[in-house]
Amino acid sequence: MTVSNYALKGKLTLIVSSPEGLTVASRRARNIVLRKGAGLIANLFAGTPNTLAVNRVRVGFAKEAASSEVTILTPPEGGITPEQLSSTIEPQDFTIITDQPNAVKVMVSATFKPTVVLENVTEAGLMAGDVLYNQVVFEPVTLRPGQNATFFWEIDFPFGH
Repeated sequence: MTVSNYALKGKLTLIVSSPEGLTVASRRARNIVLRKGAGLIANLFAGTPNTLAVNRVRVGFAKEAASSEVTILTPPEGGITPEQLSSTIEPQDFTIITDQPNAVKVMVSATFKPTVVLENVTEAGLMAGDVLYNQVVFEPVTLRPGQNATFFWEIDFPFGH
């Protein structure tokens, strides 16, 4: 097995539900962990003061996957505020599975509730304060007030050899 098999791996499933709970759209994609995201994990490992854990999901409008150096998601054109592009993630939204071979799995279930119409959303990421941990790009989806956009992330932290 090569070292590249030990990279952090994450995949996303996005389910958009109507106010009645019916699925109106779904997307699946893999994500990229960004340099600052890897730095976030290192700072949490070291107990660096004032380091926040992942606490928000944010949406964006990128057309393609970024390099690992990106630090923000692509903003929309127009008068949409950053607050209208993110939702809080609570500690109970995380599940950690430690009994699998070769990896500890972190599952995140983050619900984004749009407050304005967001056309052609194509990107999402997990945030720790203002630090962008990852980026995932998917086929465009329109999000509307009253809908729930639930992001299900599965992130593997490999171990062993």
